[in-house]
Amino acid sequence: MKTLFLSTSLFLMLTACGPIYVTRYNFIPPMDGLGRQCVTDCMRIKNDCYFYAEERASRERMQCERSASIRYTACIATAKTDSERKKCSHYYSDCNQTADTSRCESEYRHCYQNCGGIVEAYQVCEYGCK
Repeated sequence: MKTLFLSTSLFLMLTACGPIYVTRYNFIPPMDGLGRQCVTDCMRIKNDCYFYAEERASRERMQCERSASIRYTACIATAKTDSERKKCSHYYSDCNQTADTSRCESEYRHCYQNCGGIVEAYQVCEYGCK
């Protein structure tokens, strides 16, 4: 039974460390002037999307830090030992909001294609490649 468990664990560890692929894109611009202008508009929309995503994440971080400060102050005020006070610091570690820009990229690719451009997806191995 122990050998079966070890064999299964080893198999799972080896398969979990398989190659990691990411998708990259080639952008072939439209041929006509209107299409190229449209792609320029897509880029502006994408940049705005990034800006608003960063703004949103910044606001969420600030709100989280204000809330964490209140919880930290209450925790310190009620802690009776150094050990309890040390545990209070975990409230700030939860305020690591990053901007979710994945939607911006997918919308840009869609917009680019709607303008007459071509988007070619391809896979690149980034880790565990042979």
